[in-house]
Amino acid sequence: MRVVNGRRWVRVALVAGVAAAFTSRGEAQQGVAVDVEASPYGGSTSGRLPPSGVCAYSPRVGTAFGGLGARARVRLMDDGNDRHHGLAVTAQAAVEAQSHTLLAPGSDGQVNIPRDQAMAGGSLAVGYDWRYVGLQLGVGAREYHDNPDSPCTTATGAPSCIRAAQYTSTRALFYPDVALRVGRAAGFHVDAGFGAYTPAVLLRPAGFMSLGYATNAGHELAIRCSAQAVGSGDFSPRIDLSGAWPIGRRVIVGAGVAAVSSERRVDVDGRASVTLRFGP
Repeated sequence: MRVVNGRRWVRVALVAGVAAAFTSRGEAQQGVAVDVEASPYGGSTSGRLPPSGVCAYSPRVGTAFGGLGARARVRLMDDGNDRHHGLAVTAQAAVEAQSHTLLAPGSDGQVNIPRDQAMAGGSLAVGYDWRYVGLQLGVGAREYHDNPDSPCTTATGAPSCIRAAQYTSTRALFYPDVALRVGRAAGFHVDAGFGAYTPAVLLRPAGFMSLGYATNAGHELAIRCSAQAVGSGDFSPRIDLSGAWPIGRRVIVGAGVAAVSSERRVDVDGRASVTLRFGP
């Protein structure tokens, strides 16, 4: 009986040792990294408002905006020393103040435009980064002007009713937030997708393609060409240059500037960012 009990304890000890070895090995190879970014931004844009009634086209407005964006990314790293690889969940949000100026009236003489106000947007995405390929899938939402309210009591296309319509409400527009990376995340890579590649464009998402270079320490340089949503059904070409530089191990500062070629004018916007790193 003593021999049997002794053998049983030996077996238990061996199983416990193997389990402990695998557990410690997994803990050594995996870790959780969290990046939190704050990004003030501002600039101008221009585009057409949602149409009213049966008008051929709506008023065109120029919009000056300034806001604050935020992004948080939580990553379960495949390798405890590499923050670029593994499963990641990314959440973004932005709130901005907008001021509008009439650039051109609508086809039926509409000159009413939205009042100055604050707008908001956000996105949530899940992705996975392998060594040479990365994929992100998610959804974004932005606040936008709803169709104008007409003072007429009956449905009509009369020019007087269309001219009197007012933009009094907003609605949420949803869009896909997707991206594909080819190349090394810590090295040269190409990105393509649609959505908000930075919190500063949550209210004006874009279909984009970029060429970038990054390091594990946090250095980054990227140039992007995109078609950006700038109005009701309008997309305009945009070029964006951004960079980032680490200050120590835990803080990264960045900046970006972009130009958008809209109808009859070129709009410019810029942004800054501060990112705090938590984890390994």
